[in-house]
Amino acid sequence: MNWNAIAAISELVAAIGVIVTLVYLAVQVRGSTKVASAQSRHAISDFVLRIAIFRAENADRLAKLESGADLTDGDRLFQYWSHVQLLLHAETYFHHHDLGLMPDTHWRGYVRYMTGYMQSPGFREVWDDIGPSFSEDFARWVNTLLANLPHEFRRTNEASAP
Repeated sequence: MNWNAIAAISELVAAIGVIVTLVYLAVQVRGSTKVASAQSRHAISDFVLRIAIFRAENADRLAKLESGADLTDGDRLFQYWSHVQLLLHAETYFHHHDLGLMPDTHWRGYVRYMTGYMQSPGFREVWDDIGPSFSEDFARWVNTLLANLPHEFRRTNEASAP
């Protein structure tokens, strides 16, 4: 066997090694992506659970906010931070969907939920106050949802805005 044949065999073995390595890395990356997606969903679920517990523990106060009753300064502050809490969650959810870590089926349901939630008393005022603090793409999404709310809601909130 001459040196050319040995070199050709060596190159073939090296090429096979590269292909095997690339296949192995592809499998590893795919597995890591699934793990990252699962961790992402778990983190969002944990956040939702904490919000649900908060809302359950404060159900009477939240019912007062929704009733249209006269609110104390403490009630208004509670309402403000309740909306902020949900906006923080919504931005996280938004970016997880944007990164492809959440299926569209979950996202569509969440958009319906947020569209309804945005009609809650005091939401628009909170958004007008802190909306610019969020990422530009999330703020653009929220503003689009607000612009597409039923006309009677937009008019009511615009009339009550300071």
